[in-house]
Amino acid sequence: MKKRILTRKAIPSSQTALAASPKRRDERGTAMSILLLFARHRSLSSTQISGLLRLPTSTVYRHLQTLLQAGFVVESQVIGRYSAGPEVIRLADNYHQEALAQGLVRQRLEELSRETGELAAYLVQSSREALCVESVESTHILSCSYAAGRSRPLLNGASARAILAFLPDEESDEILASHFLSREEEATISADLSNIRERGYATSSGALAPGVWGVSAPVFSETNSLAGVVTTMVPLERAATEDARSRFLNSTRQTAADLSHVAAPA
Repeated sequence: MKKRILTRKAIPSSQTALAASPKRRDERGTAMSILLLFARHRSLSSTQISGLLRLPTSTVYRHLQTLLQAGFVVESQVIGRYSAGPEVIRLADNYHQEALAQGLVRQRLEELSRETGELAAYLVQSSREALCVESVESTHILSCSYAAGRSRPLLNGASARAILAFLPDEESDEILASHFLSREEEATISADLSNIRERGYATSSGALAPGVWGVSAPVFSETNSLAGVVTTMVPLERAATEDARSRFLNSTRQTAADLSHVAAPA
């Protein structure tokens, strides 16, 4: 009787690639998570990154070396610490030049600020935060300030509520769940988001800082998904009357409408 020889069935290369892809995705996700930390922290040590992301220090160090070589991270002046690198600046510059409608966002914010005399800003969703990517300050001595690069949790304030209101339901529900709100708080916010969707804008008074009134209106991409929000921030004493608030509201909504379908894609 001839001996039967069992041969190992060859695995198609495409299947091998598919089997390996989850690991590659995890590797890319880890590097991205490390890089995103530098959007919120000026400098970090490998130990701090390890603690924030709950990763082994050896894994963090390996990814830091890759980011260092690519120019996305540099060693800080303090030994053992790292900060965002020069390639991040290039990305930010390209974002302002191209993604923000080739300067149109800045131009319309300048016009809005001149028209209202107040701070005008453009904010986008960044994970679970509202991130300011462009702003034009008021010329008043008493004025609000919100510089590009600042961010706030997506929860309170006109900008955050306007973003939450126009996100897909599943996404906004997930963000609200991350804040561990009581049932009453979540019900109140959900009702507010429904009202914002109906009227097409959000307002707040003293939600983030005492004495500040704000209005935010959504900007939509060509696919009608949320691209960002235009926000006007005003010291409460200059937004004390219905006429004044109506003027700020109308100007902000018009700017958002002008930027819709031409601003940053969602």
